[in-house]
Amino acid sequence: MSLVKFNIPGFTAAISSLNEIPLLISVFYIVNPFYLIVTVVISALTTPEQGSIYSTILMHAGGLAFFGIYYHVILRKNSGQLIKSILLCALGITIYYALFLIPIFIVTNQLLGLNDTNFIPFYRELSQSLYFEFITSLLVVTLFLVQFNYSRKLSEYSTNLEEIVRERTSALSNAVEELNHANEELSSLNDGLDLMVKNRTEELEERNFQLTEYAFINSHLLRAPLARVLGLTDLIRMETTDPKTEELMDKLFNSCEELDEIIRLMSAQLSDGSILSPDQKEDLKNKINEIIAQRDNLNLQ
Repeated sequence: MSLVKFNIPGFTAAISSLNEIPLLISVFYIVNPFYLIVTVVISALTTPEQGSIYSTILMHAGGLAFFGIYYHVILRKNSGQLIKSILLCALGITIYYALFLIPIFIVTNQLLGLNDTNFIPFYRELSQSLYFEFITSLLVVTLFLVQFNYSRKLSEYSTNLEEIVRERTSALSNAVEELNHANEELSSLNDGLDLMVKNRTEELEERNFQLTEYAFINSHLLRAPLARVLGLTDLIRMETTDPKTEELMDKLFNSCEELDEIIRLMSAQLSDGSILSPDQKEDLKNKINEIIAQRDNLNLQ
């Protein structure tokens, strides 16, 4: 900004480059004092020929040292309060000009023999000539501080938001992994269940086949010799004349018929290859007992 010159209203041949604005703003960004001193030195290179570069460096170094401490200790801690931060910034810039910039400039100029005017008259004159620059610096730096604070808050909020998004994304990723793991376990259980059902089905089919074979044996292989016994018993009954033998043949014939009916009943129950339920087993037992009872009654008669 030193390349731009502004005439000071009310003071002939008095100009200002508004160098203080970028210097004050640099405090918001530069934390290391070494780089701040480098900035001051670079700014002092544009000092007019009638001025002293040493005086410029000293007054800016002292003023920026104060404002840097003031910013980090006070302004930054109150950045969240708009009105308070504006008032504190205005106070800091006022102290920067009134207690550091102007007094250091006067003292260094007197020590270097560039001006022998008394301190107080020189201070008043210089204060009046710098009034325009002071007001401009105050407005620009304060407004920039407000914008800087909002930008920093927005950056912090964006960073926090990104962190929240990362945490939520990580949590969702973990949840998806857990769901995938649960699905794998469920799939494994389903495979095991399918295998169990398959094995159980094969076992039941084997038992049904055995029951069907047993029903076939009952209805064919077992009843064939029984039918022959019934036929032979009936022939013996017809041929015998002995009452006692006839009575024994009758009982043997009735027992064979009883066994034949039981075999028929069991074959009927097992012919479909199904497993008997408890009710069916009880019903079969009752029917067998009923057949036996009927045959006993016939024998008694």
